[in-house]
Amino acid sequence: MAIETVAEYGDPDRELTDPVPRAREPVQADAVLRTRATATILGLLDERPAAIQEIREMLRIRVYLKELTRRGDAAARVAADAELRESALAIKLDPAGHRVLGFGLGAVAVVALMILDAVPLNWAAQAFDLDPAGTWLVTLLLVAASVGAMLGFEFTRGNPRRRGALTAVVTTGYLALLGLRTEFLTTVAGDSLLIAFLQSALLTAISAGLVWCGSAILGRTRSLGHSRARARARRAARAADEARAAQFQAAERLARHAGSLHHMLYPWALSSAAPDGVGHADWVAALDRAIRVLFPVA
Repeated sequence: MAIETVAEYGDPDRELTDPVPRAREPVQADAVLRTRATATILGLLDERPAAIQEIREMLRIRVYLKELTRRGDAAARVAADAELRESALAIKLDPAGHRVLGFGLGAVAVVALMILDAVPLNWAAQAFDLDPAGTWLVTLLLVAASVGAMLGFEFTRGNPRRRGALTAVVTTGYLALLGLRTEFLTTVAGDSLLIAFLQSALLTAISAGLVWCGSAILGRTRSLGHSRARARARRAARAADEARAAQFQAAERLARHAGSLHHMLYPWALSSAAPDGVGHADWVAALDRAIRVLFPVA
C-alpha cells in the first residue's frame, strides 16, 4: 500500500522506472517532424509550376491506371470462366486429348478429300453408261455415300458391333464398284480382264483410302461447340494479356512521373533549413518520407 501511495502522488524515481513517458516523447517529436516536413514540401509546391504539372499528370495516370486495373480484373475473370468451360467440354467430349484439329480445319480437310474422291467416283459412275448429266448425278450420290461412310465411322467409333456392320456394308459397296469398273473397262474400253481388274482395283483403293483418311481426320477433329469454346477461351486470354500489358505500361508511366517529381523536390527540399533541435540526417529522412507519402508511386 505504501508503494501505491507514493506512486500515486508522484515518486521522483517514477520517471526512471516507467518507460511509457520516455517512449511517448520520441513518438510525439517524430509526429511533429513529419508535420513540419510535409508542410515544407507543400510550401515548395506553391512556388514550382513544373511540379504542379507533374502532379496533375500523375493524378491523371493514376485514374487511368485504376480503370485499367478494373478492366484487367474483369478480363481475367472472363478468361478464367472461358477456360473453365472449355476444360469441362474437353473432359466431356475428348478426355483422351486426341482431337487436336479445330472444327473449321477438319471440315476443310474433309471437303478437300471429297473433291479429290469425286474424280475416281466419276469414273465409276461412267460404268452406268448414262448421259453426262446422269453421270454427274450418280457421282454426287457416290460422293454423298462416301461422306456418309466417314460420318458413320465417326459415330460408331465407340460401338464395335455397329462399326463392324458399317464396315461390311462399305466393303460390299466398294466391291460392287470394283465389279462395275472392271466390266466397264472390259466392255467399253476393250481392255483385258487382268488390266481392267488392276485399274479398277487401283481406283477403288484410292476411293477407299480417301474415305479412310476422312474418317481419321474426323476422329481428330473437335466438335463445333468445343471448337467455339476453345476459340472464346483463346480470345479471352489474349484480351486479358493485352489488359495486363496496358496496365503495366501505365504503371511504368506513373513510376517515371513520380521519379521525376521526386528528383525535382529533393534538391528544393534539401535547400530548406532544418528545424531547431533536428539533425540534418533526420531532416533529410523526414523530407524523404514526406515526399513518398504525399506522392506514392502506386
